[in-house]
Order: sequence, then C-alpha cells, then structure tokens
Amino acid sequence: MSPVPYRAELISGTVTESGNTSATPIVVQWAKEATFFIDVTALTASQTLDVVIKTYNAGGDKWHKLAEWTQFTAVGTDEGFIGYGLGEKLAVFYTLSGGSCTFSVNALLKEF
Repeated sequence: MSPVPYRAELISGTVTESGNTSATPIVVQWAKEATFFIDVTALTASQTLDVVIKTYNAGGDKWHKLAEWTQFTAVGTDEGFIGYGLGEKLAVFYTLSGGSCTFSVNALLKEF
C-alpha cells in the first residue's frame, strides 16, 4: 500500500504588503516530491502578485528559489510540480504591488 500524501498549508489569508513565511516554514526533508497549488481569490486589476517557493540551505543559512509564479493580475489558480530537491524546509516569498490581496499556497507532499 502506498503512503498517503500529506497536505501542507504554506500561507492563506489577506496580505497588504510584500512578505514571506520564513519565520514559520514547513519541514519537508522527508518528502521526495511536491505539487503546489496557488489560489488567488481577491486581487484588483491594477495589482500584481508574484509568488516564489524557496528552500532553506542550513549549511549556508540562505533561502534559495525552488519555484516561481509571476504576475498574477487577476483572481485565478495555478499549480506546479517539483519531483526532487525539496530540501529541508519550504517557505513562501511574495511580492504585492499596491493594496491588499487574498491568496493561499498549499502543497501536496509525497515521500515515494
């Protein structure tokens, strides 16, 4: 029997400025692959949202880009798959131009 995938919420809610979740990353060193789901539920036409998933390198004490979605300009969804190299921890880094925005990033993690 295959192991059950684990769902992790990286961020969810309304933001009013650019930021990141590096203070509350999710531990993924056990996982071999991940599918990321982005759901932008409130964004005006004059705004843009960029979302980057980064992995942490404890040896260098730095965050490195793993996946990127740029220029959301309207409500919508997207997804991405990473089949290897997830690292130890993951965090969301996002850049918002103007106003506020509501979005979420979830990951479906698998260990096989």
